[in-house]
Amino acid sequence: MFEELEQLDKNGIDYANRLFISDRAHLVSSFHMEVDGLAEERLGETKIGTTRRGIGPTYASKALRFNMRVGEMAGSWEAFKAKYDHFQKQAAAQFSYDKFKQQKELDELRKLHERMNKGKMIVDTVQFMHEALNDPKKRIIAEGANATMLDMDFGTYPFVTSSSTTIGGVVTGLGIPPHALETNIGIVKAYTTRVGSGPFPTELEDETGVML
Repeated sequence: MFEELEQLDKNGIDYANRLFISDRAHLVSSFHMEVDGLAEERLGETKIGTTRRGIGPTYASKALRFNMRVGEMAGSWEAFKAKYDHFQKQAAAQFSYDKFKQQKELDELRKLHERMNKGKMIVDTVQFMHEALNDPKKRIIAEGANATMLDMDFGTYPFVTSSSTTIGGVVTGLGIPPHALETNIGIVKAYTTRVGSGPFPTELEDETGVML
């Protein structure tokens, strides 16, 4: 995210007090990325085709209740480091992987810790969203990142992502009541595409499929 923000910095676009990060958002560790790749390799020909960005292991850590959240970055660095150490011990045990080198990531996280706190980016999003809901001058747009067929519950399991990608994810993800949703806009493609692996009822494996 901060690499993308550098593009705004270079173009003189000020995002101070305009960009906020939820205190409830879960952090994706480089550890998650490493074990994500290892898990894919172990599956061999049955691999899911994950992007190896650590998404699945992060959701697993979330469900197992030991993952790090952005809100913990809002405190002192020493308090966060203690949380990070706890995370690493739990993650190593849960994923049976103890070869991860922590110091490089800690150095990176310390820079992000300073930047997020200096820029006052971390907010309580439940309060933030409800203040916006109660302001007649404001509208809220929520954008989904994936399609229905990648939804953890309603997609083509197990070839899915790890989250709720349907409209229900707006309610659970942002902490707003269902009756606050005024308009839903769905986008349907003429054909289905997917990053990674997984079966299709029909699939074009010729030049047309490559072009699509």
